[in-house]
Amino acid sequence: MSDFQMEINFAARGGNRLGEALAKGEFVLLIEGASPDPGVHEPAPGAEQLAHLASELPEIPGIHLGLAVLDRGVGVPGARRAVELAARLPEEERDRHLVYLSGAETSPEAARELLGIAANAGIRNLVAVSGDAPSGISAAECSRRRFTESTELLSMISAVSSSAPAGAGFLAGAVVNPHQYTPWSLLGQYYKADAKFAAGAEFLIAQAGWDMLKIQSLAWRMIATEAFYPRLARLVLLTPLRVERILAGEMPGVRIAPALRAQLERELRYSKSQFEAAQYRRLALQAAGCRLMGFNGIQLAGAESPLRARISAERIRSALEEFTFFDAWLEEYNSCMAETELSPYGDNFTLYDRILHRDYPADEPASPNDAGEPPVSVSEAAMRSLRGFLFAHAGEQSASHGRLLKKLLCGCRSCGRCRLPEHEYQCFRRDCPKQLAAGPCGGVQPDGRCETGDFECFHHRVVRLRMSRRKTNGD
Repeated sequence: MSDFQMEINFAARGGNRLGEALAKGEFVLLIEGASPDPGVHEPAPGAEQLAHLASELPEIPGIHLGLAVLDRGVGVPGARRAVELAARLPEEERDRHLVYLSGAETSPEAARELLGIAANAGIRNLVAVSGDAPSGISAAECSRRRFTESTELLSMISAVSSSAPAGAGFLAGAVVNPHQYTPWSLLGQYYKADAKFAAGAEFLIAQAGWDMLKIQSLAWRMIATEAFYPRLARLVLLTPLRVERILAGEMPGVRIAPALRAQLERELRYSKSQFEAAQYRRLALQAAGCRLMGFNGIQLAGAESPLRARISAERIRSALEEFTFFDAWLEEYNSCMAETELSPYGDNFTLYDRILHRDYPADEPASPNDAGEPPVSVSEAAMRSLRGFLFAHAGEQSASHGRLLKKLLCGCRSCGRCRLPEHEYQCFRRDCPKQLAAGPCGGVQPDGRCETGDFECFHHRVVRLRMSRRKTNGD
């Protein structure tokens, strides 16, 4: 790693306007450029297309506008990686934008090469993600693909930045999916966010969704745990086509609740123009709510044309000026949503009481709710106890120690380092299709099922078992 770092030459141009906007509390609006999704054979976006969109972004006082260049070209014929696209944007504008680095089909060596390109091109702002599984892929097919975990990418970014000249390193970000509705899936996302901060993340992006209750819950949790990092929320400007794509599962981790779908269908019955007006108003209200909840800004999907980007920016600016108090915003938001149920499948665990009824209670830190009794069967608990007795020191021993017994009881895959004690004696190499060790990916379904099939997410199970053990031990 050190030899590689010494070969990277950071662009001499200093400054980071996006980083400065986050530090000063200026509202940030990042427009996503068009990007192909895995498994959807769309034309790859060209640097010229992105440059045109960037050049058409309006100048709005008090708002930092830039692009978010997604890294979803992996596996799409003719597609370039996000870093390669951003490196062809006008040099003097690159520090305004946010560039994603995906671990999907990306080895650590390939990631380091991309970091070298980013540094040499003067790209300053990176978001590390583990990457999505292509739409429709099975768990078995997914397990044959390579995913470098976001925490590993963040460690690489941090290591490279540490060798950069003063003020010339990367500003690294991470993504969390707060739109989870069981205690174990929601806590798993929060624990993964903690791991990302520990690995070097300096700001956080909430994955796309419409449930402002979940967005506010994330803000409260960050305040309560003193995670004072900048945060952005990814929002989506809906069109009929994008609704169809979300319902078809083509935006991993993004779900439209049945009640919201019914509301969208009602809005579409009137006219296309009225439907569009309703979506711009919903978007502007969400953006204003995010600001009042302490978010530094938003990343916007669905506004990849210059016209939509300009309209979105103007509507958001107006909403920021219109709503400066939480109670007034909440009244209008509830009126707009008509108290629509935004849980995609019925249940709805919330970490705090009275979420989306008030601003954060600064005079009395919010206390988290009890998640309840974890649903752990007698056989699960017994097997966990047996494995814990036999392999309590597996993480401190050679990975080959007791391999046959670990293979029989845990499905050992001969990892280079055994992590059974970290995962309640479950093997992530066997049971997570992406083989992620630090926590769940953002594509996990709202009820804790894996994005690749109708079975429980590995990390959902780990959190259940961990919480059950803690309750049993009185922790």
